[in-house]
Amino acid sequence: MKSDSTDPGMGGSSANKWVVVAYDLPNEPSKLRVRAWRNFKKLGALYPPVSLCVLPNTPKIRKDIERFRSEFKRHGTILVMDANALEQEDEEALSEMLKEDRRKQYDELYEECQEFLDEVSENLENKKVTYEETDELEQGLEALQRWYGDIREKGYGREGDSLKVEKILARCKKALSGFAERAQPTRINK
Repeated sequence: MKSDSTDPGMGGSSANKWVVVAYDLPNEPSKLRVRAWRNFKKLGALYPPVSLCVLPNTPKIRKDIERFRSEFKRHGTILVMDANALEQEDEEALSEMLKEDRRKQYDELYEECQEFLDEVSENLENKKVTYEETDELEQGLEALQRWYGDIREKGYGREGDSLKVEKILARCKKALSGFAERAQPTRINK
């Protein structure tokens, strides 16, 4: 069988080199999407039937991926590749997308913290100040704090978004402390 030296998979100079192109074009006019598809197919593009996600290339993420790789292989396909932006503007665009995603996550967490504060206030107004409520609120605050840690660990967050959440988490902690004090039984002097 004759080897095709232009085939990167057959020993050509481009072996194990891939260009992953992620693009998003409006649905209308459809000719833009069709033109992109045709141009990439003409270049030999493969449109694998897989979902695509982009993650920062950190040792922790690589370890986590390896942890669930075998499960994915048992049930389907997983492709893990190193990728570098070809142009600085691509790197900046991706970085901005990640920052925007983190901003949305911080905003959602901020809203949940506000709901926590509202619940504390509502319980105080309705005189539902019990050990059970305190325990429930403590668990809620712990979950909010874990969520905050998870977002921070992902990286690419803007400092202002993080600080805004840190401040409301401090308010939540203070509100819970005040609530817990009221839940303590009053001492009876004998």
